Amino acid sequence: MLRRLLILLPILLAPLAAQPARADWRTVTQVAQGTAQTMEQSSFSIGIIAPLVAGLTNRLTVQTHPILDLLLVPNLAVRYRVVEQSSVVVAATASFKRSFAQASAGDAQQSAAPGELIGGAMATVYGSDQLALTGGVYYASHFDQQIGISVREFAQGVASSAQVHWLARPTDLLQISAYLRYGFSSGGFDAPVLTAAWTHATKRWLGGAHLVVIVSAYDKVANLPGPLNLVNSLPLLPTVDLWWRL
Repeated sequence: MLRRLLILLPILLAPLAAQPARADWRTVTQVAQGTAQTMEQSSFSIGIIAPLVAGLTNRLTVQTHPILDLLLVPNLAVRYRVVEQSSVVVAATASFKRSFAQASAGDAQQSAAPGELIGGAMATVYGSDQLALTGGVYYASHFDQQIGISVREFAQGVASSAQVHWLARPTDLLQISAYLRYGFSSGGFDAPVLTAAWTHATKRWLGGAHLVVIVSAYDKVANLPGPLNLVNSLPLLPTVDLWWRL
């Protein structure tokens, strides 16, 4: 599987280096990553680790992580903008992810296929051309969640998220986010997922690539195959990525 991924990545990314990319943001209202805002119709973004995101219409944005698809984790997220005013944007959102990677032969739960189903709404308020505050509430259920020594086939829950975006310069975006879920089946809160990210937009390097540096805490990916499962044992997960907007 990893060999196939290494073969496909250069093929996917090669044409991007020659494409003109949109390398900056004029105001924070143009930022669609992690906000309620949607991408313009027929626009795309793709990265090495970042998801493939497409604006199907001016109101509807869809995304999927090709790497997870290759690792037998089909996934899809949609966001539909229902309100847009000068200082606020409201959107409905939903996402699905489920892992069908094979567990080790000695794993008693090897038939489990962990994943999640999330649906809800999010709103972004713009304090200025540089500052955006986003909050969301969701119905957030897990497939095949392990609770104690048993596995719950469909563990229901609710969740909330909060994000701050600061456009320090037209080429530099800072983002801090938090996600917290309460599980009805477990009767308690999951570990909060905390993320800090810096995105720098270049104008000519690799066709206008965006350099992204991310540090996240408690960000786990269930049922990762083989040595990739090592990332779940790290207290902080640093990530460096490149993505392009077309």
